[in-house]
Amino acid sequence: MHPIHTVNTRSHIMLELLRDHYGIVESRMKDEIQRMHSELIEILKAKKIDYAGLRSALVPSMDKEEAIFLFDSSVIDTGLYGRHIFDHLLPLLDSRSTQSILVGDLLGDDQRLIYEILRESLVPSRSFTFKHSTLIYGVYVNNLSSAAVQNINSGLISYAPYFGYIPTTFQSRAKIFASTTMAGFLLKKGKTVIMAHEDDRSNAENINITLYNLEQYGYSVASLQSYYFSIFLSYKIERPAFYIDASDIQIALNSIASNVQPLEELDVILDDAKHGYLIREKLGKMRKAGLEKADRAQIECLIKQKISNSYIYNLVYLEDHDVLKFNIMLELEREDGYPTRMTTVLEYMPNKGVLRVISLH
Repeated sequence: MHPIHTVNTRSHIMLELLRDHYGIVESRMKDEIQRMHSELIEILKAKKIDYAGLRSALVPSMDKEEAIFLFDSSVIDTGLYGRHIFDHLLPLLDSRSTQSILVGDLLGDDQRLIYEILRESLVPSRSFTFKHSTLIYGVYVNNLSSAAVQNINSGLISYAPYFGYIPTTFQSRAKIFASTTMAGFLLKKGKTVIMAHEDDRSNAENINITLYNLEQYGYSVASLQSYYFSIFLSYKIERPAFYIDASDIQIALNSIASNVQPLEELDVILDDAKHGYLIREKLGKMRKAGLEKADRAQIECLIKQKISNSYIYNLVYLEDHDVLKFNIMLELEREDGYPTRMTTVLEYMPNKGVLRVISLH
């Protein structure tokens, strides 16, 4: 069983529909998801792409940044404003980086709320008059260094439609809103961009079905059927779990386990030896997170509270040890600065009603 970086049924409902329509039991569903994932790995291998090497574009990072760059489409004299924008953005991306790129107009009925989000979160590059959010086109990029964010921002300042960016590394109203309106577009691995093509087109083909000038800027295109891309190669922007996300979490767990139990119903267990190791060997990180004096029960309670604010990723079954595990990202507020982020590795033990802490770093 290969590790699965992420399973996205938040924005692609095929697996949920198949499960519910045909009443597929969890053991069979696990086999189907694993089969699809194995097929994905082979499709990518045929295109000379290593699935393992895409991890940094598909999971949250503790030490990299995310941002949404914003453009006023009303000042672009063409309906193909996305292509026009990418003509200016693509040359500014680091040719060595691995990143997910999401795009979308800022859709939403509550225009006052969207205006307030922009006012409180936008790092402006020029003055901007808010007319309607649907005239604003966003490009969301993850796995960025601080220097890369500033390089993109400074490189776009002279481009009239660009009016600034919103940092989305840490949880905020802006990041939550972005999770509802940004859609997966490209996964960039160096100078190769991976994208979706039609489900009735062969995966042996590589085609740019968009009108974007990707090849003109030195990128080669690798494409595959959209359901593989949407389910396994689309980055999910972190947000507190909405009620509609319950199925997304269930199917993610079902990708490695035949027994799926709601995470909030499981007890989090941090054993004495692991707690002692954290205090001895990870004291700097624990102090930064304000946990250096926390006892086992306090840390267990904190992780339990944060599970509902996280999505799960890096899902794997370790057959040699009979261990099911996954990661979550904890974001801990601090009074004296930016939040601290910690990756928590949890063993999933549904038969015992337990999530056991394997690592916290």
